[in-house]
Amino acid sequence: MSTCVFYIDEAGSKDRFSIPLKSGETAIFCLFALAMPLADWRDFDRDYLRLKWRFFEKEINESNRRAELWEVKGNELCSPRNRYSDRRHAFLREVFNLCERYRAVAFGVTFLKDHANPMQPEAQYSMGLQFLAERFNIYLKESDAYDYGILIADERMKALDHKVATSYLSYIFGHETGRSLTCLTEAPLFADSRLTAGLQMADNIAAVIFANHYDYYCRNIAGAPDYSHIPPSYWPRLTALQFKSKHRYESFYQYGYKVCDHRSHLEQQELQLDAETTRAVRVPSGRL
Repeated sequence: MSTCVFYIDEAGSKDRFSIPLKSGETAIFCLFALAMPLADWRDFDRDYLRLKWRFFEKEINESNRRAELWEVKGNELCSPRNRYSDRRHAFLREVFNLCERYRAVAFGVTFLKDHANPMQPEAQYSMGLQFLAERFNIYLKESDAYDYGILIADERMKALDHKVATSYLSYIFGHETGRSLTCLTEAPLFADSRLTAGLQMADNIAAVIFANHYDYYCRNIAGAPDYSHIPPSYWPRLTALQFKSKHRYESFYQYGYKVCDHRSHLEQQELQLDAETTRAVRVPSGRL
């Protein structure tokens, strides 16, 4: 019997945003997961640690912390201000290589937020987790390598994590679809990413899908950061990691990435008109 671990992290903010965007605000929220074999966790933990030493030895030494506890944050790797940082992009490419080496599979749900009538933050997370759980179960059912899967998410505040876990269990036991997800075991576990290499890797890749979707959907929002350097280099690699079902479900193949557009119809029209006066070429956003 073998087990898959779904390492879950988020990118962007679940909170309300303004137009034009203020510092620290984001127009989208992404919940991302990286599926990796539990049996190999010691190996990819040490491999990821070696990558950190290789690319960030100076920063680690200056931090006076153990290298395991020193994190390479995905938002720093993808930040517009670091678009010309060869070292950071070389590190990010190596993280993708590491994912491929350990047969990692990627899942994600991106919420395009409505700035006027935003969805409640915890509702976004809980809805995203339910979507991911459905795809996780399909992946496990079709897998020749795994029997069961466990969910490990980046911890936040204890009270918020408790609400998410409670909502998840209500879905698993109280909803018809949730009751069918029999390959998933227990409520999601919440861990400190500083102690969990799988969460650190998920954070790095989550930032890439966040940047791709930000550039595709939100580039015309006033004050939006310029992530145009990310899609050409990384969208093909994200696509290669994405889950795709072997079989059809209700006549459709199922994919790992989903976009939930909560923007008002008027807001979408305004952004579309703005888009027609800017760049014409857009990177595919994945199967919706």
